[in-house]
Amino acid sequence: MLRKNNSCAYFPCHAGLEDCTFCYCPFYPCLNNRLGEYVFSKKTNRRIWSCQDCSWIHQKNVVDKISRSIRFGSISPYVNNFDAKTIGVIILGHGSRVKKTNATIARIIKEIKAKTGIKTIEPSYLQLTGPDLQTSVKQVVKNGVKKIVIVPFFLFTGNHVAKDIPKEIKKQVKLYPDVEFIYSKNIGDDPRISEVVLGCINQVLRGVK
Repeated sequence: MLRKNNSCAYFPCHAGLEDCTFCYCPFYPCLNNRLGEYVFSKKTNRRIWSCQDCSWIHQKNVVDKISRSIRFGSISPYVNNFDAKTIGVIILGHGSRVKKTNATIARIIKEIKAKTGIKTIEPSYLQLTGPDLQTSVKQVVKNGVKKIVIVPFFLFTGNHVAKDIPKEIKKQVKLYPDVEFIYSKNIGDDPRISEVVLGCINQVLRGVK
């Protein structure tokens, strides 16, 4: 029996809708450009991930699989969203002369590999240390990936995020025309960043009487 909410004022919200169990996608934003894309929102004055043409989360077999995974405690927010072997990721930071600062990205890469199964993830830095973007892209391409996601590890959407990095990516696109380059939003442009800040506040306040 299909689980549909016919009384919903927005039903049907997607073409090919089969199941309303996950009305709001638990994997948002999935960053899978086969399912959605970044669009500019005039309301928020920034780019947001659009799922308006995606019905993947509403397919009965998908819903059943996710429901079973939740029931048995093995749910992963990255299940079935991509082929990990064909994906490469570059986490691009500003760079620092302080080794401990740069080690943060290395730790994050280790965690992402464990959670996603993506083996090809490289760090990169704009200045003060290496590797630079060209070196990291070359290393990723060696592993035979078809798609490279570049994540700007920056809090603010300044000139580096808006101009410098896109300029460097264009150079790489010309060098590797058979590889798809995807530029994600910067970490500070995510509404979840407020939860991170709140966590920092709570951590220091635990010792305050």
